[in-house]
Amino acid sequence: VPYLKNKLIEYGNEQGWANLDSFQGTGTISRAENGLPFPFFYGYKTAGIIQNAAEADAYNSAYETSMPKAVPGDVRFVDVNGDGIINEDDRTNIGKGMPDWTYGFNLGAQWRGLAISAFFQGTIGNQVYDATRRTDALASNHPSWMLGRWTGEGTSNRIPRFVRADSRNWQSSDLLVYDGDYFRLKNLTVSYTLPQKLTRRVGVQNFRVYLAGENLFTCTKYHGFDPEISSGGTSLGIDYGVYPQARVYTVGFNIQF
Repeated sequence: VPYLKNKLIEYGNEQGWANLDSFQGTGTISRAENGLPFPFFYGYKTAGIIQNAAEADAYNSAYETSMPKAVPGDVRFVDVNGDGIINEDDRTNIGKGMPDWTYGFNLGAQWRGLAISAFFQGTIGNQVYDATRRTDALASNHPSWMLGRWTGEGTSNRIPRFVRADSRNWQSSDLLVYDGDYFRLKNLTVSYTLPQKLTRRVGVQNFRVYLAGENLFTCTKYHGFDPEISSGGTSLGIDYGVYPQARVYTVGFNIQF
């Protein structure tokens, strides 16, 4: 069960940081910075959804911003540096794709000719950045979680109102970061070996039949296709619409003469 921890010591430029991946409509989404994990997700922190006109007026009065004025249903971005201005200087570390723990284990049992083996694996302590929400694509299908968006006071405190070509609410932020922990049954094999006293009668030393499966189930809170994001490097943990790993069933037999 490996424990993983990394910290960027020296990036190698004068600033000590660099913006890395970006995505349409959200801006920079990953970053390298001395003293922090490499890479990490980069964006705004949020404090829920503005629920009514009074909250919107109070928010607009409290902060200067180059963003469009907030209205009910909009995201409440956090003034991280406390200067009274909501702008790119408030972007910060909002998660990481590298897990704290990766694990895997095998289980097996055998009784007479029947045998079963299973391999489980997963991760703990990582997040997934959902980079599939494109505001620049005006005509597109949307995931089912969009049905839980804000449609009136009290309806949602996470997913903002739906607006086509929304240039405000889908800036890179912790709204796009989700728990990436998962637990998966990666492989399962059930087999049966016929007794030799039967098979030797027909000149067979060993006859085994088996049923095997891959990726049979996954326990995760992530709403995307697959929490096991295959991207690495600067895109570690960023889901650009990863194709899910297939569930595969195999039936076969082995004969030894």
